[in-house]
Amino acid sequence: MIIVSSLDHAEAAFKKYAPAYVISILEQDEPTPPVFDAVPEQNHLKVIEDCSRAADVEDCENRCKKLLTLAERWRNDPEPKAPILIHCHKGVARSMAVAYVLMCAIEQGNCERKIASRLRAAAPHADPNLMLVSEADALLHRDDRMIEAILDLCPSCAAVEKPVVMLPVTA
Repeated sequence: MIIVSSLDHAEAAFKKYAPAYVISILEQDEPTPPVFDAVPEQNHLKVIEDCSRAADVEDCENRCKKLLTLAERWRNDPEPKAPILIHCHKGVARSMAVAYVLMCAIEQGNCERKIASRLRAAAPHADPNLMLVSEADALLHRDDRMIEAILDLCPSCAAVEKPVVMLPVTA
């Protein structure tokens, strides 16, 4: 199970769902919630800034590689499947892009459009970061199908309060 939340809801989601892995997508100088100190360092990926500027393309590729490495570790973890928690500041663009990337990486035989549709159904407010999705598409050799699936989604709806989102994953 992938859990996506805003920074405001990350601590409560962590306490409720007890994830084995956490991906924190942070702004420069933004601290992670202290409750994440309980997560082993190798299971807590901290990504600083975002993939929104053209100058960050190389950094974005490196971040994507780290995300895909963590996804592979999570998929192959011999322990019972504890959830993975992904959070960013608002829980709309970066964390939703990471959730989509992880779903595509783990569900390798599944159609990108079906995965994107599941994301939209669970999170109507999701607006995945296209640069991050594009970089992952290249690394996963998806021939632009991931980015096309996101671009073909109906527009996201505005939401004042972004809920914690649960996304089932089938390996």
